[in-house]
Amino acid sequence: MGKLLYDISLRSFYLGIKIASFFNDKADLWIKGRKDWKTRLVQAVEKLEKQRKNVWFHVSSLGEFEQGRPVMEELKKNNDINLIISFYSPSGYEVMKDWKVADLICYLPLDTANNAKDFIKIINPVLVVFVKYEFWYHFLEQVKKSRIPSILISARFYPSQSFFKSWLPWYRKLIFLFDNILVQDQVSLDLLNSISYLNTQITGDTRYDRVVKLSQNEDIFTEIESFIGEKKTFIAGSSWPLDEKIMIPFIKDDKRDVRFILVPHDVNKDHVLSLQKKLAGKAILHSEIDKLEGQTTLIIDRIGMLSRLYKYAYISYIGGAFKEGLHNILEPAAYGIPVITGPDHSGFPEGPEMENNGGLFKVKDQDDFKQIINRLLEDEEFYLKASEANRSLISNKKGASEKTISILERYLK
Repeated sequence: MGKLLYDISLRSFYLGIKIASFFNDKADLWIKGRKDWKTRLVQAVEKLEKQRKNVWFHVSSLGEFEQGRPVMEELKKNNDINLIISFYSPSGYEVMKDWKVADLICYLPLDTANNAKDFIKIINPVLVVFVKYEFWYHFLEQVKKSRIPSILISARFYPSQSFFKSWLPWYRKLIFLFDNILVQDQVSLDLLNSISYLNTQITGDTRYDRVVKLSQNEDIFTEIESFIGEKKTFIAGSSWPLDEKIMIPFIKDDKRDVRFILVPHDVNKDHVLSLQKKLAGKAILHSEIDKLEGQTTLIIDRIGMLSRLYKYAYISYIGGAFKEGLHNILEPAAYGIPVITGPDHSGFPEGPEMENNGGLFKVKDQDDFKQIINRLLEDEEFYLKASEANRSLISNKKGASEKTISILERYLK
């Protein structure tokens, strides 16, 4: 019964995406990306090095890709394999489809029994790795039937999940289709043990290794360095309108010799021009930085720079914690930078941990924001404690990728 309901819901979902594709760009990419998938996949596999073993990683979207990225990079570097990556979401695939480390990048077809059977037969993997939250019944069942080792890495589980509800026994079967599950924390381990899944280990969160590597980048932005000079710099990363609403009054009124860099989540022309107008002559766009005439605020109106800009920050603000979903707070923390955010960290365990350690500060309005940024700018002892709290957290949490790779390599051998 559970399998039947699963298949019905999946077919209904596909129909909904198909209808939405006529007026929604993301849905259209979802459908087009899977068109003639079998023919295209066969052609792509024929180009792979035949003497190498094929290892298949599946990720949902960009966030999960970044989670698995340090593992993929090192596994590929240290082993003679063809790295095959499938994406579920267009927002991940479209960004990373040309990533040079991978030998083949594709969309995951709809999870039907026939699709799963054909997909596995075509790519013929010796090891299958899913990242964090992905559970696709027919693909996992086919992998199991084919006696291919399957591992879930960097996983996190919660008591509220369907796996741990006694009235959903069929859904729990998805857990047992994995040969091994590598989890981030003790809570996840205990939950798996509570349903008698025992082939699990705590390896940690591979995102910490990713941000450590990002913080070691040697990219130089000469125009940014010229804009900053020797001034203390505040960087707001992936800001949304509600974030910008609490920051703009402070930026407009501040008389200190501080530089402000805003990196909005939405970099379309209308939004960045509106943001520039609200800052009343204090801001210039990155695309027009050659026209700089004493402005103290820079608005980045292009994508792809943010993670490499934090090295210039003295204080950071990370957007999305009002309603959209918090952006990456580990990236600035890896540089030992204090972090300010909005009030909601739901689903981000590092948020409360950073806050408890004294490296992150939640604000709910303009007054909160003004109070904490003033203290960070003026109280050096307070600033240094916040900075060291974040630096120590990242240092203590790194190493998950190495543990994960050592386990995956056992299956490769």
